[in-house]
Amino acid sequence: MRIILGALLGMAFAAEGQTAPLPAGVDKVCIIQFDKDTRRPARVEDSALACLEQAARLLKASPQRKLVLVGLADLTKDHEADENGKMRETEDTTGYDVRLEDLAAYRALNSKWYLTRWYKIDPARILPTTDESQSGQSVTFYLVPGAADFNHNYLGTTKTNEKPCTIKPCYSPDEETLTAQPRSRISGSANSDGRR
Repeated sequence: MRIILGALLGMAFAAEGQTAPLPAGVDKVCIIQFDKDTRRPARVEDSALACLEQAARLLKASPQRKLVLVGLADLTKDHEADENGKMRETEDTTGYDVRLEDLAAYRALNSKWYLTRWYKIDPARILPTTDESQSGQSVTFYLVPGAADFNHNYLGTTKTNEKPCTIKPCYSPDEETLTAQPRSRISGSANSDGRR
């Protein structure tokens, strides 16, 4: 019985510990959530302010490093509205019309746009990516070496084809591209839960 229990406990701990360590030179900065605004599920929420400020400070303090943003979507929590995204042929920048398959990419792109617009970070220093092997309603920020590009971003995540392309090498022009959905600057008076 002890052997079986020990084996089961060992298996449970092994399953929890399956996350690979980060590569050398990569630091996890913070995570922002996209779980409050169901009408605009890719909009950077007010609760993201502390993480955005931290990332901007780190980038300004470390000009030789870049930031990789890893966007996630959750098939069980993120739902595509029937009237949105299924039939459109052109991109809608309002944030209300987001196809479910683009949601993780839009979350990363919108986070990048916010950093470049409001904190004046060079867009070539921020790589928006997605990870389809993970599930969530978030974007995780990683500080990486300055050599990072879409072919070698240190995390093995999938590049997001942004328009305009600011990270080299650019994607093939016949691939679909996405444009960030701008939002107003987050007020410093926003509560940590995202309400004013």
